[in-house]
Amino acid sequence: QTQKLFTDLLSLPTAPYKEGAVSAFIQAFAKKRGLTLKADKYGNLVVRYTHGKDPKPVALTAHMDHPGFEVLEATGRDLKARWLGGCDPNHFPGSRVTLIDGDEQLSGRVTSALGDGKVFEIRAQKALSGVEGIFGYWGLKPVEIDGDLFRTKGADNLASCAAILAVLDKLQKEKAEADLWGVFTRAEEVGLVGAGGIVAAKTVPKKVPLIVLETSMELPGAEIGNGPVIRVGDRMSVFDPKVEYAVHTLAQELEQKNKGFQFQRLLMSGGVCEATVYVLHGFTVGALAFPLGNYHNQ
Repeated sequence: QTQKLFTDLLSLPTAPYKEGAVSAFIQAFAKKRGLTLKADKYGNLVVRYTHGKDPKPVALTAHMDHPGFEVLEATGRDLKARWLGGCDPNHFPGSRVTLIDGDEQLSGRVTSALGDGKVFEIRAQKALSGVEGIFGYWGLKPVEIDGDLFRTKGADNLASCAAILAVLDKLQKEKAEADLWGVFTRAEEVGLVGAGGIVAAKTVPKKVPLIVLETSMELPGAEIGNGPVIRVGDRMSVFDPKVEYAVHTLAQELEQKNKGFQFQRLLMSGGVCEATVYVLHGFTVGALAFPLGNYHNQ
C-alpha cells in the first residue's frame, strides 16, 4: 500500500504554481481518513493527525512542485513557453515534453534553445484551442520501480510528499500517540514562495518544530542506496542543532535495533531548501533528505 501511495503521487502532473492535481490528491487522502485539513490563503496545505494525552507537536513539510513550464502563446501546434525552476539549457533543442491541458495529456518536442527569460518553443502533437492553464514538463516515464530504486519524472519533491502521507497513514493505523502536522507547500522551485506564505500567514505556529523533507542532489556521503540523510544544512544555512541531535540519536537507536537500517548525515550544499526560510524567521528547524540522482532531470 505504501508503494502504491508513492506510485500514485509520483505519477501526478505538477510544476510551480501548477500543483492542483497534487493538492487534490492530498486533500482526498485526508478526507478519506478523517484527518484535520486546512489550506492557507497561498494554497499551502496542512494535514494533521493528533491522538493521545497532550502529545508534543512536530511538523514534516515538503513542497508539491517540480521544475516545469507554462505555455504563454499558441499558434496552431507551435507554442511559446516559459521554464519555471532549475534546468540544463543543453536539454532543450529536440527534447520530448508532456503538456497538461486540463485532464488531457499531449506530447510535444522542443524546437528551440532556451532563450532570455527562460522562454523557448515547442511543437505540440496537435493544435491547442488556447493556452489558459496549460503547463508541462519533460516527457519522461511517470514512475517505475526497480527493487528499492525509484525512477520518476518528478521526485523533487513529490517523493517527500508521499513519505509524509505514508507516515500519517501509519500513525493512524497504529493509533499512535502523536501530534503530527503534514505541511505541503507550493512553488518552491521558483524561490521558496510557498514557505514564505507559511511564514506570512502564520500557518504553522513557531512552537511547532519543522522538519523539512527534501530530495537533494547526491553527494559523497549522501549516496543513493545508503539510507536517508540527516541534513545538517544546505548551501545557505545550517539548521537547529537540538533537532539534529534528537533525530541523529533516534537514527542511531534504530540502527542498533533494526538489522539493515542505514542512515547518513551531511551538510548537503547542492542547493537551498525551505528550511533556510524557516531558520531566518526564527522557527525550530531540522531536515531529512532522500539522495537524488539526475537532479532536476539533469
